[in-house]
Amino acid sequence: MQLKPKIALWLLPLLLVQALVLIGTSYHLYQDYVREQIQVQTKDSLLQVRSTLQAKLKVIEADSAILANNVVLNRYLMTEENIRAHVMHNVLAKEFESFMSVYSEYQEISLIMPDGYEELALLTDDSLNQSDDESNTSYFKAIQTANTDYKVCIIIDPDTGRWMLISLRKLVLHNPVERTQNSQGELKGYLVIKSNLDFFNPIVDNNNLFNEGFSLLYHGDGTRVLQLGDTRLSAAGLSTLATLGQETNDDAIHYKENFILDAQPYLVGHMSLMDGLYFSIGWPASKLHQLLWEVGSSSIKYTLAVTLFSMLMLYWLLNRLLINPIQQLGHAARQLGNGSGWNFYSRSNDEITSLANRVRDMGQALLAQKRELHEIAYLDGLTRLPNRRQLLEELDKHYANSDGGPPTIALMFLDLDEFKHINDTLGHETGDAVLIAIARCIEQVLPNANALEHQNYPLLARLGGDEFTILLRNIRERSEAETVAQRIIHALDSPLMVADKELRIGVSIGISLAVEAGESVSELLKSADLAMYDAKHHGKNTYRFFCRSTALASIKNLEIKEDLHKAIDHNHLQLAYQPQICARSGRLVGCEALLRWHHPEKGWIPPEVFIPVAEQSGLILLLGRWVILEICLQIKAWQDQGEIVPRMSVNVSFVQLLREDMPRLLQDCLAQHQLSPSSLTVEVTESSIMQGEGAIARLRQIRATGTRISLDDFGTGYSSLSALKGLPIDELKIDKSFVTDLNQGSDGKAIMSAVIAMAKQLNLTVVAEGVENEFELAYLQQKGVDIVQGYYLSKPLLKAEFTAYLSQHSAFRLVMADC
Repeated sequence: MQLKPKIALWLLPLLLVQALVLIGTSYHLYQDYVREQIQVQTKDSLLQVRSTLQAKLKVIEADSAILANNVVLNRYLMTEENIRAHVMHNVLAKEFESFMSVYSEYQEISLIMPDGYEELALLTDDSLNQSDDESNTSYFKAIQTANTDYKVCIIIDPDTGRWMLISLRKLVLHNPVERTQNSQGELKGYLVIKSNLDFFNPIVDNNNLFNEGFSLLYHGDGTRVLQLGDTRLSAAGLSTLATLGQETNDDAIHYKENFILDAQPYLVGHMSLMDGLYFSIGWPASKLHQLLWEVGSSSIKYTLAVTLFSMLMLYWLLNRLLINPIQQLGHAARQLGNGSGWNFYSRSNDEITSLANRVRDMGQALLAQKRELHEIAYLDGLTRLPNRRQLLEELDKHYANSDGGPPTIALMFLDLDEFKHINDTLGHETGDAVLIAIARCIEQVLPNANALEHQNYPLLARLGGDEFTILLRNIRERSEAETVAQRIIHALDSPLMVADKELRIGVSIGISLAVEAGESVSELLKSADLAMYDAKHHGKNTYRFFCRSTALASIKNLEIKEDLHKAIDHNHLQLAYQPQICARSGRLVGCEALLRWHHPEKGWIPPEVFIPVAEQSGLILLLGRWVILEICLQIKAWQDQGEIVPRMSVNVSFVQLLREDMPRLLQDCLAQHQLSPSSLTVEVTESSIMQGEGAIARLRQIRATGTRISLDDFGTGYSSLSALKGLPIDELKIDKSFVTDLNQGSDGKAIMSAVIAMAKQLNLTVVAEGVENEFELAYLQQKGVDIVQGYYLSKPLLKAEFTAYLSQHSAFRLVMADC
């Protein structure tokens, strides 16, 4: 027998057996695969339903909060009932109408009074409002008895008889001053927003499972809420489905195969949503069997056909059309996989050529997809720079190859100065353009940056927002990294043209060397980040190397911030009062309120320790409001006891001037306690006034109310005496360092005399603080200082001590002495 028939006789049964084995194995694998995919798609669909509902709940809660804070609504509720019904009813209705025009998915917005009366309701269809008395509705009782100010539920709307998503919020109004004293406020009514359940429809429209099966939102008692897809499920089937939900009453997603509904097996996935509601997705098992049979039949037919065709072809074209082309195709595929070009060529247009073309197309598509995935995973989408992942992998490589010791690298952490101001004023598009321009500018400073094939070149990456990093390789000395930082700052000194605008962008750079502070990747990143914040604190647009003492100071500041939060919450703060004495008569003319903090474990914390931390963290706003309220309350208490304090000085930070409505706060506090504006003197430092016209304008508003303004610590800043002209101040408070210098010689006296004389020419009251001995007091009296303050006269006194001091201060006199 010749070779070709022999090959054919051997190949025919071999191919047939292999074909049968392949068909059987493929059928079972495909059956398992289809079942798995149906289960995965069912669970994904349920997760999508849950996420859609959760997103809707967040949206309606946020919209409810926005509307609850509406100025018109608050004014309406604060207005007397007989007035608002005639004056503000239409105004509030227009506000509701405007809100509903923006959020068209809401069917009704209503305002219900505490007794259940629906005072105002705006509906998409006015005919649906059946009654104005909502006191007996289930949702009104739910929010009325709720422990929280907000509640949302899916229940049957008594007006429409349909299931609705109903948001309810208590409208509790607070007095602006009492709000800071943890007052409960007054319940003025309830805000109700009703939405239909149409937000589930897009999920069904985009899901192929629902074409043959069903999706059902139902209550645990068997009530049908919303059914999509196949609606043939009977009431009995729904009841059976409800028992499944009750058996697995948790938040997990459950999946069951061959679950009998209406005498038909289903593949069912279900989960609990909220308030006794469940969502289920079912797909008939018969559809699965039909699909598997169709696939199996097709597989058998195509396999047998291909087997027969292959036998015929192998019989007379085995070598020419199969073996050699397959070898060529394998070689070409390997080259394509290695990134080389496609070099397979065939004159024939047969299956091998078609297969080769498919392999080529698939290989090229896979290579393109691989490149795209690499860019997505390792490149920043905006600047096209390496991202955090690529940076971390490069750092991991250096640490892995460092033989146990720290690698010779340095990490630079860059943060743009005042970038948030650009986003807020010019928009995020301009901000994005600035980030791109910054990236290109730094790339010019770093030649061959991001050339990963060369291990000595720097890596410039964007971590996110306005933060960039630069990985410098083979760095052993600080001077090498310092040179790079200086070049970057110098390059950014020139204005950038972005969106037809010249912008000057500063950058704060933190530098950390692995040999100094980089025991691990995370430590290196943290050290560079801390160094960057150190650069921010040193004026910005500069660079700083990591310093362990600075890092420890940052950690200490964080501890102080947390302890200060607790001190405010647990009332560990106190006020001390240092008397201010008239230098001519010796009488008490006022006092300065000074904040004191007694830590339960660490004892007294000096103000110079916690006040800067409070200013940096924003806690100074809360502290400032507490101090002003406490001062007004104490002045009123002393007045009620018959003690008279002519005025009380309170220190106000520049942060309060810029971020707090100080004129309004002072007016409200003084009015609440029936105090005259002259009862307070606001002390501000030179740095506060130097913040710009905004701060000066606030001071003018405060002064216009009758409250005096004192320029505190004069001489420690950068202002001059000539700059005082025109400023809204009544009093000049000379810093204690100048008073101390009186003991050092004639220079200190000359400076003091000049300051006092100039202040007198500007008609300013002169206050000298830090008087520690009789010589200083006598000299200041001789030079005409109006008011003196210091430990020689009295230390700062706590409330009980100062109350006793007030009762006997009338007998206190100063003795005039020669200088």
